Amino acid sequence: MQVNTPVKAQEPARFRVRGLRWWMFGFFILVMIINYIDRSSLSIAMPLIGKDLHINSVTTGIILSSFGWTYALMQLPGGWLVDKLRPRKVVSASLIGWGIIEGLTGLASGVASLIGMRMLLGVFEGPVQNGANSSLTRWLRKNERARGSTLVDGGGPLGTAFGGLLVTGLIVGLGTWRLAFGAVGLLTVLIGVLAWVFMRDNPANHPMITQEEVAYLEQIETEDEHDETAYSSAVKYFKHASPWMLLLAFFGYDAVLYGLLTWAPSYVSKVQHVSFGMTGVWTFVIFGAGFVGELFAGQLADRLIRSGASVNAVMRSLLGFAGVGVAVAIILVNHVTTPTAAILLVSLANFFLRWGGLYWSVPARLSAKQHVGQLTGAMNFSGNVAGIIVPILVGVIVQNSGGSFVGVFVMFAVAGLLMAVSSIAINYSRKLTS
Repeated sequence: MQVNTPVKAQEPARFRVRGLRWWMFGFFILVMIINYIDRSSLSIAMPLIGKDLHINSVTTGIILSSFGWTYALMQLPGGWLVDKLRPRKVVSASLIGWGIIEGLTGLASGVASLIGMRMLLGVFEGPVQNGANSSLTRWLRKNERARGSTLVDGGGPLGTAFGGLLVTGLIVGLGTWRLAFGAVGLLTVLIGVLAWVFMRDNPANHPMITQEEVAYLEQIETEDEHDETAYSSAVKYFKHASPWMLLLAFFGYDAVLYGLLTWAPSYVSKVQHVSFGMTGVWTFVIFGAGFVGELFAGQLADRLIRSGASVNAVMRSLLGFAGVGVAVAIILVNHVTTPTAAILLVSLANFFLRWGGLYWSVPARLSAKQHVGQLTGAMNFSGNVAGIIVPILVGVIVQNSGGSFVGVFVMFAVAGLLMAVSSIAINYSRKLTS
């Protein structure tokens, strides 16, 4: 990474923005919002699609899982692409590609075509969060990265929340789920064009950055001075326990995340007997709570670390408590009798779950900057293995239990405890070097 390249003196004066790094990450929030609107659109529309195409619960689980098949496989090559081509190229191309696929999903005529479109969507979305996370090492100082990682990842629940309103609104307004997919796909392509215009891999080359912020970001080189003794290959980091614990923790985190992402709208609609229009509202509540949780955890983590608390104490406490919070809230859903109480407990579980946005700051704490994309890809691959398995398991459990989600919530509680125990075992304060 090079952050000390001066803005060329001969360039004409341009509009400058103070704190451009936060505008950049505001844009990444937008990217992740679009990412999750597109990713969750099928889940939101699935009650209608299932009726139109006569799809049962098990087949629904397979369709919802199919996104994860290719998304998981793209994590390691996606991380490599980000490290080699840099985030600007990868993020822009990915947005345009998955926008086209999202639009074409509206033409699906059966199970096979739905699975094919979801798999293609996974291919194009695969490298995006790796690209955003890699940018953390270029645009933010160490004491800002917890906020940065949760801001970016916070676009996920926010996108799912607004996706619930947007997709249901488009379906009701346009009269069909098919046109709704076309509209969302077009929006995504436009955001992809904007990404190419606005993003820069080297902050000093951005036409809107101030010289003061360039100087501020130059300090990243000093903060990352241990990178000089880094491993020559990202694989060698796995000689240590912490990367393995990170993969295991993220597996537990994504097990609940994908379970809620793919099945929460169906749970609200079919189990709690909420109308399709109100399903969008309750989806907004569930995933809006997750966004609030991400912002809270990121701000609290950075504040505690700046106040002098050790990184290990902060990260272990927050992520361990989050995992326990998920387990307790989600298991209590099986013991309440009203739809409102059940949905609010699911929302509380998602609030704690999304403290896991802090995981996206961990690869930069453990690895050299040239390996952040690859370690992030390995972490996300592990999580998305859960993303493949869990939607299918939920479908099987629901169909074999007569539509009940009791066993599903027990499974989510176990995943929350796995997240807690593994998070406590990670050493967040030591960058792994040769």
